[in-house]
Amino acid sequence: MSGDEVACPANCVLLIHSNKSTTEDSLVMTSRKLNPDYYEAQRAANAVRYYINTLYGTPFRLLSFSKVHEARTEDLGEAGMKYYLEISVKDCFNKSSDRRCSAEVVYPRGESQQPPQVQISCDEFLQPNASAEEEEFFKRYSAAGSAVSAKDIPDSHGRIDPEMVPFKNLASAASSFIMLNESNENTLFNLAQVAKITQLESRDDQLRFEYAVLLHEMISQEIIRWKMLVSWSPAGGVKVSDTELLPRCHCKPPTP
Repeated sequence: MSGDEVACPANCVLLIHSNKSTTEDSLVMTSRKLNPDYYEAQRAANAVRYYINTLYGTPFRLLSFSKVHEARTEDLGEAGMKYYLEISVKDCFNKSSDRRCSAEVVYPRGESQQPPQVQISCDEFLQPNASAEEEEFFKRYSAAGSAVSAKDIPDSHGRIDPEMVPFKNLASAASSFIMLNESNENTLFNLAQVAKITQLESRDDQLRFEYAVLLHEMISQEIIRWKMLVSWSPAGGVKVSDTELLPRCHCKPPTP
């Protein structure tokens, strides 16, 4: 092995910027290809899922990914770990909507929890157009005397009243703000249940709700309770104005 060669595992590419006169200051970065089906790539893809739902989720539209095609990481040193992904993004309620997109996810390093930084390439595909369903939903629940209040969506047997489906979808979009903010390389969140929803008085042409939700952290199998104040309109999208971590519980997720 010559002086300029460095041993590296088969699945690792070591990139070296060398300067013969300043060897101590050489910049070394490691890029590693990932199996797209393994947990590292899947968790980073889920961070993308949370991110796009904070921007484009509605009571009638939720976004996810159907496949991770390619994935690799780059160690940025003190700045964190960067994931490069090629994924197929889909509208969960439109089976013909898959679109291949490039995404980047950076998990910052540091003593305190910091949310991942996400970028995605297919914004034009993701841009929402308010549907007739959304307009009708907004009109219906803006009317006097229509305030909704419910709990346990889905119930302990996994059942959801069809009337409550848009409210659960709204909770999924809104809880994506929390799931993104709480994510790191060792977490994987899903919304398990809307424990309670109470509609509040509309303000600034926005429907307003107080939610209590149960988030299932899949790695630790912990159920985490959060309260959040959510507003939505077809024109303004989903906004989360306040969140509160509630005391721990020994809850079980509902049966699928």
